[in-house]
Amino acid sequence: MRPCLLVVAACAILAREAAAQSLAERVRSAKDDNVVFHFTPRAGVCGDGRSFVRMGHSYQGSFNSGDYSRPCEPGPVQVQLTLRNGEVEGVQAWVGRMRARDAQDLGTVPAPEAARYLLSIAASGRSSASAKAIFPAVLADSATVWPALLTIAKDRDGRSRQTREDASFWLSRFAAGAIDGRPNQPFDDDDDGTDSKDDLKSHAVFVLSQLPHGEGIPNLLDVVRSRADVRVRGKALFWLGQSGDPRALELFEALLK
Repeated sequence: MRPCLLVVAACAILAREAAAQSLAERVRSAKDDNVVFHFTPRAGVCGDGRSFVRMGHSYQGSFNSGDYSRPCEPGPVQVQLTLRNGEVEGVQAWVGRMRARDAQDLGTVPAPEAARYLLSIAASGRSSASAKAIFPAVLADSATVWPALLTIAKDRDGRSRQTREDASFWLSRFAAGAIDGRPNQPFDDDDDGTDSKDDLKSHAVFVLSQLPHGEGIPNLLDVVRSRADVRVRGKALFWLGQSGDPRALELFEALLK
């Protein structure tokens, strides 16, 4: 075999070996390097690759009037991990145009695999990275993440309060999607025009959410279980997602199952 063919064959073998490695294995092999990988987002997700992410009609990140001039591009999701001794110490995420990062690029990863790996960080990783890993996992296309989020939200001994609160919040959004006929979709694309009656009900839900010592929780649970407008029930789910109450987690699980 000629030398050039040997080189091609060796490159092909290395490529197959890299593809056979899991994302977790590839990250661990980087040791103290920063790494970045990217994957396809859910429908309705876009960003500018730098400062903001839009999900339906909601935004996360820094956003001001000057950002309206920048295009909101539908992917990919880019995740950068800060590593020390192969362990993840920090997580950053962007959506949109690919930009040069000071990191080793691991390339494109299947979205469900990326979500599973990120949720493993959220479930057992260092506290500095745990909560930050949830958001990009939720963005991953075709990934069912709520069972892992439920486990994280219930883990009062092993997870920080911030991580459990983030998991609970996104559980509430998946539950709102479920009652609105949007299974496995936490982002509402409808720019709804609620009438004044629904506005009053939504305000009443807000008032219940502000009662001290969780006194409004039973009533919020009743609103979700009622035949109220789905958007009013969604508001109740939103506030239940902020509560961290075990009864709210039981309701989310029942709705999602």
